[in-house]
Amino acid sequence: MVLFLAKPYLAGETAAEALTLSQKLYDDFKYSSTLDILGEDAQDESDCDASVEHYKELISLIAQHPLKLSQAIAEERRQPTVSFKPSMFATKAPVKEGSASAFQVRSKELDLAYNRIETVVAFAEERGVRVTLEAEDHRWTDFHLETYFALIESGYKNVGTVLQTRLFRTKKDLARFDERMRTRLVIGIYNEPSSLAHTAKPVMKDLLVDYARELMARGTYVEIATHDTKCLASFFAAAITDKVDPSRFETQFLHGVPRKRFQESLISGRLFEGEEYRQLRENHEYLQKLAREGVLVRMYLPFGEGKVAGAYCRRRLKENPNMVTYGIKNLLKLGE
Repeated sequence: MVLFLAKPYLAGETAAEALTLSQKLYDDFKYSSTLDILGEDAQDESDCDASVEHYKELISLIAQHPLKLSQAIAEERRQPTVSFKPSMFATKAPVKEGSASAFQVRSKELDLAYNRIETVVAFAEERGVRVTLEAEDHRWTDFHLETYFALIESGYKNVGTVLQTRLFRTKKDLARFDERMRTRLVIGIYNEPSSLAHTAKPVMKDLLVDYARELMARGTYVEIATHDTKCLASFFAAAITDKVDPSRFETQFLHGVPRKRFQESLISGRLFEGEEYRQLRENHEYLQKLAREGVLVRMYLPFGEGKVAGAYCRRRLKENPNMVTYGIKNLLKLGE
């Protein structure tokens, strides 16, 4: 039942199916995409090594079949990207033995995980494919961020990461980001203890805008990922006020959540012709630029076999019960 209700949010079971959907979404709606092989919490070394090979296959497929872009919008950032979770490459979570609150960055298992992640990043860079190291629950945050910064310092230019506004620590983590980096901002879908994280979604959404603004001021490329159109309106107002070039940010949505009319207005630029944006008259020239160029919309396309997709789907539905309604709308073709 979970898989049935979540089916509209999945891009299929195979890389080929997901990439076919990616091309169709671009051809039909001019949506870009990021592809994610579902799976986490590897059980043994063979699982970890298999994840490396699966991602190599996906990256090769993307490199061999780039989007057919028109010359007018032939930008690298519109091509499909790839996302992956650190726990797919490690056999143990980074928690010290006998402790529930001490988290490691280095260990034999984690060093192997770093090597596997770097192998995927290097393979992708050689083929011109951008990748994103995702965030997971708070046990993984130190490892995922230290891995990301180590990759950046090693000279990789094709790798981005994810920050979750619900975690208290994120406010300090922002200080480490600069113009070399690319960051997807989310509120996060992991239920975290109140001692470590905000529990009120309105607070998380306000921070989404505040943190995006700080990152853009630091020169970081921002991927703001939310379905809340009011939150996005606040983000755009901040970007307009700060005159951030639209080539320095994008919006991201989960495939299957009905926001079609809004997404079309972003891509066409029509959204910025509305009265609420005309009120920012001192930024008329910038508004004209947004209305002319639009904003890049990227769909998050998770895919995988049912046995590995179940955990992801349950977590998504638990975090946002409205997805049941969205699923029924999709089934009945009642989407916006």
